[in-house]
Amino acid sequence: MKRIIVPIDFSSYSEYALLSALKIASKGNSSITCVNVIVSSLDWKSLPDKEKRKNEDILDLEAEAKDKLKAFILEHKSPGVPIEAVVEVGIPHEIIVDIADKQAADLIVIGAYGKGFQEGKFIGSNLQKVLRFANCPVLAVKKTMSGNDLRKMVFASHFNEESKPAFTRMLPLIKQLRCTVHFVYINIPEKFSNSPDASLKMQKYALGLEDIVIHKHIFNHTEAEKGIVEFADTNKMGFIGIATNNRKLASGYLIGVTETVLYKSEIPVLSVKFN
Repeated sequence: MKRIIVPIDFSSYSEYALLSALKIASKGNSSITCVNVIVSSLDWKSLPDKEKRKNEDILDLEAEAKDKLKAFILEHKSPGVPIEAVVEVGIPHEIIVDIADKQAADLIVIGAYGKGFQEGKFIGSNLQKVLRFANCPVLAVKKTMSGNDLRKMVFASHFNEESKPAFTRMLPLIKQLRCTVHFVYINIPEKFSNSPDASLKMQKYALGLEDIVIHKHIFNHTEAEKGIVEFADTNKMGFIGIATNNRKLASGYLIGVTETVLYKSEIPVLSVKFN
C-alpha cells in the first residue's frame, strides 16, 4: 500500500482516523495525505483569482485551515511516515473522493462521525457519501486502532464469486498488517445454509489465498448485521471487512450492511465495493 487518505475536520474522530492510519502506514511503506475541506457550494477551483478575492471569508478560512492542519500534523507526526497536508474548498465527500482518485489511493481511513456529533446519532452523512462514492477501500473508525486491533480481521460474507474481487482488493492491507483473517458465514433463517454447504463455499473462496492465514466459522443468528457484530465482539476481532454493492447510481441513499454494522458496533469497519 502506497497512499492512505485521511479526512481531517479536527474532531476527535478525525484524530482517531489519523492515529489509526499512522499505525497502518508504519507497517509498510505507506504515505498519508491529510485532507481538510472548507465547505462551500462554489466551484472554487474554476473561479478566477479576481472572483476568489471577493470571497474574503473563504480565503480567511482557507489560510486558517492550512495553519491549523500543519500544526495538527506536526503534533501527531510519526517518524518514517511521510504526511502531506491538503486544504481544499468545496463539498467534503466530493473533494475526498476526487483526491483519493487523483492520488490512486489504496485506502481512505475516516472517522465515523465529524464535528457536532451527538450521542445516539447514525453515522456521519459525510462518511455515508464517501462509502457510496469512493473507488478505493474505506476504513471507518470510532476509536484509535491498537496494534492488537490490526492483527485480527473478520470478513463476513455469503462467499459467492461476485464478492471475491472485493476481498482481493482488501489483500494489500491484510498483507501489510500481516493479520489473521476469520471468514464468517452468518446463517440467518431466511437464507439458511447447512454447515457442509457453507463450509464448502468458504473453502472454495479461500483457493489461491494460501499466502494468508484464514480461519473459517459458521455463526447462526436471527439477523445478519447483529450476527456479524456479535461474532466480532465475542471473538475480540480488531476490525470487520464487508464487501458491498456498488450504489453510486442509486436514485436515493440506501442504508446497507456496512453502515448498520458500523452504527451498532465500536469495531472499525473496512468496506470495499464488489466492482
